[in-house]
Amino acid sequence: MKTERFTRPATLAALLLVALWATIACTRTVQVPAPTPVTETIKASMLVQSGDEEADIRWFRDVVVPKGSDAWQFTETVTQGQVESQYYALYRAHFVDSLFGVKGQNPKFWLLFVWSDAESKWEPLPVGADLFSLKEGHILAWYYADTTDQQSVPTVSP
Repeated sequence: MKTERFTRPATLAALLLVALWATIACTRTVQVPAPTPVTETIKASMLVQSGDEEADIRWFRDVVVPKGSDAWQFTETVTQGQVESQYYALYRAHFVDSLFGVKGQNPKFWLLFVWSDAESKWEPLPVGADLFSLKEGHILAWYYADTTDQQSVPTVSP
């Protein structure tokens, strides 16, 4: 009976090939796609009122925006570019010249208000739109206000 013997060099070569293959297999990197970042969102509403006629009143309700948006970003989203403004770096805020084609003409200018649930009334925004952090459920209003009248506030309630 004849037995086959592996020669040492053949055995050593086979072991080296197995070790090399195992090393390559273990160090191979597999590209795993990065997880898609989840952007948290909030809903807010906006009134744009240029007068008292029905055609002058536009509601944008439950608009979805990224959490952390400010009132200016919200305005740009709602108007879809139909806003003209000047940015004043000193105040870190935009001054709205025109919304939906309605331009400010002295004594009427666009002013921004926030609805106060506690008081059930519109209140002037305490800061510029760029500095006002939007929260879930906020209701804002751009109102074409007569700036000579201290009582000039939106006439439409949410």
